[in-house]
Amino acid sequence: MKIGVVTPWFSDNISGGAERFAGGIAKSLQNAGCQVEILTTCGKDSFWDWGSDYYEEGVSVISGLRVRRFPLRKRNKSLYDELMGKLIHGEILSYAQEMQLMHETVNSDSMYEFINKSENEYIFLFIPYLAGTTYWGSRLKPENSFIIPCLHDEGMAYFKSVGDMFSRVQGLLLNTIEELEFSSKLYNLDPDSCVVSGGGVEFDYSPNADNFRNKYGIQGDYFVYVGRQVSGKNVPQLIQLFNQFTENNSNSIKLVFVGKGEEQIIETMKASKNIIHVGEVSDEEKYDSIAGALALIQPSLMESFSIVIMESWLCNTPVIVHEDCAVTKGHCDRSQGGLYYKDYTSFKETLESILADSEKAKSMAMNGKKYVEEYYTWPKTAERIINFLVSKGFQREGLIK
Repeated sequence: MKIGVVTPWFSDNISGGAERFAGGIAKSLQNAGCQVEILTTCGKDSFWDWGSDYYEEGVSVISGLRVRRFPLRKRNKSLYDELMGKLIHGEILSYAQEMQLMHETVNSDSMYEFINKSENEYIFLFIPYLAGTTYWGSRLKPENSFIIPCLHDEGMAYFKSVGDMFSRVQGLLLNTIEELEFSSKLYNLDPDSCVVSGGGVEFDYSPNADNFRNKYGIQGDYFVYVGRQVSGKNVPQLIQLFNQFTENNSNSIKLVFVGKGEEQIIETMKASKNIIHVGEVSDEEKYDSIAGALALIQPSLMESFSIVIMESWLCNTPVIVHEDCAVTKGHCDRSQGGLYYKDYTSFKETLESILADSEKAKSMAMNGKKYVEEYYTWPKTAERIINFLVSKGFQREGLIK
């Protein structure tokens, strides 16, 4: 059987964590001997119009992976924004409204037609849980469907429709212990239907911090943020805390932002004298930026794994995370590879700790690197996934070519 990894967007330079994770899972399973395809839409990424195609429909190969693209369905964005606005402001949506929200997110009718006609040729791994491609796609062949939720504590996680979706499919592939604990509290799931399959992070590249500094004219010490600069990642608070830190301490420490972001947030960065926004870069430049930093700061409250934290440790750089994110805090506690903050006082203390003791920072980075190499390699992830599929009745010889 083929394994179809279903994700709303996919390209060779995708910036979203879930989409990058989908590519990693697909590649690891392919390297383990499975026949794998990425099933995705013709959309560009999460910043693109979700109802408008960017890529051509059809099959292509990206980084050795077979990618099959399907046209996007037109959507009612104003209705989606209205429903999301209610959710953000704490209103409880009715079941019908939950379904309507799923209808107006990322969807592809031709993808669903393909899944429906697949007979038993595919096992489908859907990622992430809040995409329309996951909700509607997994309804069609639930007996052959698994979900990689990338679940965290947010409004949509409490939808009854989401709980129904999870109970309908064959199983959930979870990234961390914390995600399993959160899922167990929220839904009445059969323990045998869940596995902490984790994820892998590895790269064959030796970072060169000087290359990054020279290209972007960065002098002196800096902290770095890597990823999408959006409100949902708690970036506005990070900007506010860092500006307060530099104003109160009159120092020249910089905070460098790498990646794409919301226009309003980028304008705020430009108005901050100690903040530098470099935009999207190649993977190599990303690693160079992390390697040259005092620490990577990951302020997000809603993470199910956080690839960039693992990448930071592999670049020999410690991390700073938000105490209220159970997943990233759990990584730091288990690895002893980073620090966490909750408010300005603790934020100030974490930055000052890194600045004052470079040996301690190096030690944390080494601890983190050992943690990644022990628990989060792609071959181990692929084997956990294959073993779980076998436990659900699929034959190993049917999975491995």
